[in-house]
Amino acid sequence: MNIKKAIFLTLFLPVLSMLAYIGWNLTKDHALPEWDLPLAPVNASSAKILDGTFRKLGYHWPLAVNAEVPPIMVDPLPEDLGEVTAVKLKKSLFFRAVLPMVLAENAKLNEQRRFLLALFARNELPGKESEKRQWLEEQLVYYRVKGDIQDETTRAELARRLDEIPVALVLAQAANESAWGSSRFARDAKNLFGEWTYKEGEGLIPEARAEGEGHSVRIFPTLRASVKSYMNNINSGRAYDELRVMREEMRNNQRPLEALKLANGLLQYSERGEAYVEEIKKMIRSNRLNTLREVTLNLERDS
Repeated sequence: MNIKKAIFLTLFLPVLSMLAYIGWNLTKDHALPEWDLPLAPVNASSAKILDGTFRKLGYHWPLAVNAEVPPIMVDPLPEDLGEVTAVKLKKSLFFRAVLPMVLAENAKLNEQRRFLLALFARNELPGKESEKRQWLEEQLVYYRVKGDIQDETTRAELARRLDEIPVALVLAQAANESAWGSSRFARDAKNLFGEWTYKEGEGLIPEARAEGEGHSVRIFPTLRASVKSYMNNINSGRAYDELRVMREEMRNNQRPLEALKLANGLLQYSERGEAYVEEIKKMIRSNRLNTLREVTLNLERDS
């Protein structure tokens, strides 16, 4: 059985059932669906092997505007990725490795958002003992929204936070923060976005950490967990209120989410402020990442 066939058999059939169940479950008081999209693991010990795997899958770079990406999860990144001297190849390997995880997490957010808005569109919310109501309450905690879910202002704030983040923005920040997947934190902590933790023993201590500071770089079990955490950080952190308001305005005006404009909401992501924002914008432009707006996961690969 070839690799494409294996991906189809292990991923596509369960995902079809899941998506059908989500649509049915919007108006039924039954168990909640499983949101996570499964990705087939790919473990490539070298950049050369990873490149060969991508070639076998027909996964080339640059991608067409409406390309479909194989549902795979490269984890870990090849240790020699930073040693690739051909800049275009190194960039393309990094982008192709991270992209499916970003698409999968955004797909999850979109399905959850659709589910959320459908519940809010009812005349009244589900009963307090129902799984749907418990799920709503859990989202308030996960997205750090204070208030009563019965309150319209609280519901509006939750809807503002539970939304996708443009692929171009995620990839540009991942590349910037991880030095194209070659940083110590990307290799040893599977941390693509430089996220910190103040919990003792749960992170890697930065070599350049100033005396008296207590932060460390958070360790993740998988690269996908790093992507998920980053998205929650952007969607819930107080520092990114402006980004979320801009995104909501784009939604209300039925416009696509524009990564270059939303990048202006990242002023507090780095101590470098405006210089950091301009660097992220430059990476989006120079790598033509906005062309990935219509790219999707290909869940129908069978040949």
